[in-house]
Amino acid sequence: MSGVKLMRPSHRKAGQNIRNLALQRRVKALTAFAAAAFLIALPFLLRTIFQELLTLFPDSSSSALSLPLIVYVVSLVAGIGCLLNGLYWWRRAAHADQGAQGEEDVAKAIASLRTGGWTIEYGLRLGKGLGDADIVCLSPQNRAYVIDVKSHRGTVVAEEQKLYRLMGAQKYPFEKDFLKQVMKQAFQVKQQKQLKFVTPILAFSNAKVTLKGKIQGVYVVEKSRLSYLLNKLG
Repeated sequence: MSGVKLMRPSHRKAGQNIRNLALQRRVKALTAFAAAAFLIALPFLLRTIFQELLTLFPDSSSSALSLPLIVYVVSLVAGIGCLLNGLYWWRRAAHADQGAQGEEDVAKAIASLRTGGWTIEYGLRLGKGLGDADIVCLSPQNRAYVIDVKSHRGTVVAEEQKLYRLMGAQKYPFEKDFLKQVMKQAFQVKQQKQLKFVTPILAFSNAKVTLKGKIQGVYVVEKSRLSYLLNKLG
């Protein structure tokens, strides 16, 4: 198996890509908040400016200026729209930060593998609209793994070859097919790194995982058992 490309040194840190994404989203949120404040204040600013202009013409028959009500309404509606957009991007940024924290926690959990001869790469950019692979590992035995990190909470269970999350007594499906997603990542890493095979692993940084072994060809594991699994697989 060829591991030359995989072993190239990378300066990317765990969670770096998604931290950058979180920063971009916060900038969008702050821009939207600023636009909301400006739009809501705009009619009052215009009225003040026009009143100041009127003072330059004391002989003017108009001693006061009143903007049409529709100006205030339109400005308020537009401002609220920008505010809601800002809140949306702020929540998305918080979600990205949570994901980055999960990747960083998992990276710490497997950091000791390096002393055993493992090569670990973070945030590998993938083609075909797959974003990036959170973690790619190469063992001393030249076996390759791609690890997709999820920061969901609760307990992960399997039923009829599908994953679900238990929150209390309630069972919920995940928002995406994570198994299919990491399988695609494994195939793409295999092509980009010119490897014979890449094992897909789905790792949960905050959730407890009850299932053992593989489901649909994917190992599903919680953070505390990831290092053990990788050493076992070799």
